[in-house]
Amino acid sequence: MSLLSVTPAEGIKVTEEDLAVIAGKYGYNFKGNEKAEFTTLLAATCNAMQFVSEMDDYQPEPNLDLTPRENIYFPEKADNPDNAWAYRFHLAHKSPTSDLLKGKTLCIKDNICVAGVPCLVGTETFINWTPKIDATIVTRILSAGGTITGKAVCENLSTSAASFTAATGPVSNPYAKGYSAGGSSSGTANLVAKGEVDLGIGADQGGSIRIPASLCGLVGFKATSGLVPYTGCVSNEATIDFVGPITRTVMDNAVLLEVIAGVDGLDDRQRAGTPFPDQVPKYSQLLLETKEAGVKGMRIGILKEGLSSKILDKGVEAKFRAAAAVFKELGAVVEEVSVPMHEIAPAIFGAMSRQGGAMGRAGKASGRRQVMLTDLYEKMLPYTAEKIEKMSDVSKNTFFAGDYCWERFPHVYAKAVNLSRKLSEAYNIALKSYDVLIMPTTITPADPLPAETNSPIAKMSKTIGKLDNTCPFNATGQPALAFPIGFVDAKENGVRVPASMQIVGRDWDEIGCLKVAFAWENARDWKEF
Repeated sequence: MSLLSVTPAEGIKVTEEDLAVIAGKYGYNFKGNEKAEFTTLLAATCNAMQFVSEMDDYQPEPNLDLTPRENIYFPEKADNPDNAWAYRFHLAHKSPTSDLLKGKTLCIKDNICVAGVPCLVGTETFINWTPKIDATIVTRILSAGGTITGKAVCENLSTSAASFTAATGPVSNPYAKGYSAGGSSSGTANLVAKGEVDLGIGADQGGSIRIPASLCGLVGFKATSGLVPYTGCVSNEATIDFVGPITRTVMDNAVLLEVIAGVDGLDDRQRAGTPFPDQVPKYSQLLLETKEAGVKGMRIGILKEGLSSKILDKGVEAKFRAAAAVFKELGAVVEEVSVPMHEIAPAIFGAMSRQGGAMGRAGKASGRRQVMLTDLYEKMLPYTAEKIEKMSDVSKNTFFAGDYCWERFPHVYAKAVNLSRKLSEAYNIALKSYDVLIMPTTITPADPLPAETNSPIAKMSKTIGKLDNTCPFNATGQPALAFPIGFVDAKENGVRVPASMQIVGRDWDEIGCLKVAFAWENARDWKEF
């Protein structure tokens, strides 16, 4: 990199001791006049940094006249018994450009920006962050005539697959009080399942749409990587970030996906093949057109390794196999198929999410061209003992593990990214012979929420296995849809909780996943199955 100057600006003081701290990390000893000269060069670099730091930021500005934010308030406990609401407000467009969501109310996960509305992200690690931008999906929902009535609780920094980590309190399962609603889109799943809103939006960094959908009896869709823009949503690691619909029916899911999908020109996660908004398939119309044919003649592969875990719950397995048999009755070919690499996929995902997430949360994510949430980083950084103390145990584990792994295994993140391509190719080989792959979404049912006094390991044991079938497809990017297939016994107290099937399709074949789920939904009442 060329130099802009070798003269530091006035007011910027960089000492040789500052430079020595940096060099000391690597055991480097300066020779001759190196220390003095590199100190001068460092000060000159800081000159440019200070100049940029003092510039006004550049972010998309919402039209507050057409989309006024009204009646913003933090909900009282009496009006929020399951701790599912993070913030309440009324947000609608005065002149929407379509009526796809006319008359529909929605909640959005509280890691999604709405200008003028506080964003908690489930934590007290930072406070008083009120975004200045609207996420792209918020803009699209409003333009389609939807009314957003609030933000739904997000688990602590989006790091938990169970619903006990949010700073505002644990979120209860709508079908079993005191049981997990899943995470990290716990609030969205609870509110949609109870009918407090018509539709919901979640975000998924390992299963955070599909796990809550699974445990709460809902349809949750993590579409193909890049189909739905992530602009204006809090990121953990860009390669595994997804945002998408959580709904009570497949048709509702198709409509909401149709609204939020397509290139926005701001999110570099949107790779080649992503349609522009006017090119997004009319998923709801296509479902109706193919309703009569359903899955006749389709080839559906039961992923063998999706049922191979030692902790697979017998009730979940039995319910899944019975649900899979319905497709045979509907005229599909249903066979087992093996993708051995699926069993090690969580390790590949784990390296990407732990190490990549550590850099993102430290404000060190680089190589991206997207809208950066600079005001969030200003609130969050630098980390201090006091801030870490306010993290949940799950977030602390993620924080410590990510930082340590960069020190101990500095090359592994890059290798995991490469291996994710190999993993994707392994699924694609199977998908050459089958239209979709199916497996249980979660291999164990909802667990009781842990006591606040439980140890970190005792708390986190509630999430073991929950990501096994979901996180691989964050690493690979293939579309994965969860939908309900009945109830099973929970592990304790004889409580009945929802079970779920996950459908995985080829890249950009969202309609294939939706069509399979729609056929099953039309053939059976999941609550009676």
